[in-house]
Amino acid sequence: MFWVHVLAVLAAGILAISGLILAKQPNAKEIFDKVIPYQGFLGVGLLGLGVLSLVSNLKLFLDVLKAAPLHGIVAIAFVASEIVLGFLFGMPLIAKWIPGDGPAEQRAVAMQKRLAGFSTLIGVIGIVTSVLFILWFI
Repeated sequence: MFWVHVLAVLAAGILAISGLILAKQPNAKEIFDKVIPYQGFLGVGLLGLGVLSLVSNLKLFLDVLKAAPLHGIVAIAFVASEIVLGFLFGMPLIAKWIPGDGPAEQRAVAMQKRLAGFSTLIGVIGIVTSVLFILWFI
């Protein structure tokens, strides 16, 4: 299950920095156009996995932070980027699933739009932490 988390965050990070990639490689647009329709489902999955990971491993994260601070910081940044990327990509799909226009839904969509400005930074954090996890566990 760990590798699912890592690969999903890596994929979401790449999607989040797609603007930078397309600026350097315009021919990559075809690939992103094929993947974009699935980003909502990726986001919902990431959000669920991230919240589950945070709730089930919070004590472990704090213990690792005390024992090996660098590993602990990377683990917390990984889960934080997993949740935020999941929220960014999954919120439009979740908003479609919620009936009506409640104030909670409106606040969540507004927050998602504010966070969208930081998607490149969050994507880079997700990619870096995923690559570090891959290197540490290989």
